[in-house]
Amino acid sequence: MSPQSIIAVSNLTKFYGDFKALDSVSFGVKKGWVYGYLGPNGAGKTTTIRTMLGLLRPDQGEVQIDDVNPTRDPVHALQKVGYAPELPTLQTFFSGEQLMDFTGKMFGLDKLTRKEKINQLIDLVGLKEWGNKKIGKYSKGMVQRLSVALALINDPLVLIMDEPTIGMDPEATAHFRNLFTNLSKQGKTVFISSHLLDEVQRICTHVGMINKGKMVFDGPITQVLEAFTRKWVVEAELEEVTKSMISGLEKLDYVEDVEVEGNKLRIGLKEKKDLRGEISSEIFKRKGVLLSLNLQKITLEDAYLRALRGGERK
Repeated sequence: MSPQSIIAVSNLTKFYGDFKALDSVSFGVKKGWVYGYLGPNGAGKTTTIRTMLGLLRPDQGEVQIDDVNPTRDPVHALQKVGYAPELPTLQTFFSGEQLMDFTGKMFGLDKLTRKEKINQLIDLVGLKEWGNKKIGKYSKGMVQRLSVALALINDPLVLIMDEPTIGMDPEATAHFRNLFTNLSKQGKTVFISSHLLDEVQRICTHVGMINKGKMVFDGPITQVLEAFTRKWVVEAELEEVTKSMISGLEKLDYVEDVEVEGNKLRIGLKEKKDLRGEISSEIFKRKGVLLSLNLQKITLEDAYLRALRGGERK
C-alpha cells in the first residue's frame, strides 16, 4: 500500500460466524481523491465502512486513516474523519443549528468557532432558511443535507459518506456534486459508497468495486471504463440503409459487427477509438445520406455490471 494513502486498507478480512463478509480486501485512497466504493447489497461495503470507523474489529488485516489505526486508537482516528450515514437518525427535538452546536462541543470546539462553523456549513449545504427550525420538520433530503454538515463540523481530512444524495431532488444532488468536487480540490479526501452509478461517474476520480467480499477492481475511473467495456459503438442514422452499405461496412478491418434497426445502424468497433470520421467517409462513398452520427458513450453502469459478472477485461 502506498505510504501516501490517507486511507489504507490492507488484507481486510471479517467473518460473521461462518460467513466471510470481507476476503482480504485491500485498497488505498490518496489525499484529494473522490473515491467511489461500489458493490451490490451484501457485498461488504457497510462492513468495510464500519471497520474504517473503528466500529468493527477485523479478523485479519487493518485500516489506517492518516497513519492511525481506528481499531487501536478510535478517538484519534475519528478526529480526522467526518461520517454521513445512509439513513441518519437525528434528534428531532433539536433544531439543525442546535444539533450542530452540540456536535461541535463534542469535538471540543469553542463557542466562537462553533458559531462560525455553523453559519458557514448551514449555508454550504443549502439549509440557511431552515437552520433554526426543528429537525422533525425536515424532509428526508434536508436531513441528508444536515448529516453532511454535521460530518464537516470538525474540518476532517477524510469525509466518508454512505449514499449521500439518496432522497435528494435533482437540484440538491447537483449542489452536492459540486460540493464534493470542491472539497477534493481543497485537499480533503472524499469516500463515497453509492448505488447511483451515474453520480459516481460524474463525481469520482477513482473507484473500488467489491463483490461477495472480494475486490474486483481498484483504480482510476477511466481505467475501469476501459477495462470492462467490450467495445465502442458508432450509431448512425441515415435516410436509407441499403444491403450494399451494410456489407461494405462489415468488410472494414476495424468493424466487428453491424446491427440494423430500421434506418439506424449500430456499428461495433474492434478497437476503442473514435472512428466516426472513417465511418462517415465510408457511408458517403456508398451514396448514403447521414442524419446523425454518434459515438456511444461508455458508462460506469456497463463496466460495473460486467465486472460483477466476472467479465474478461478487454
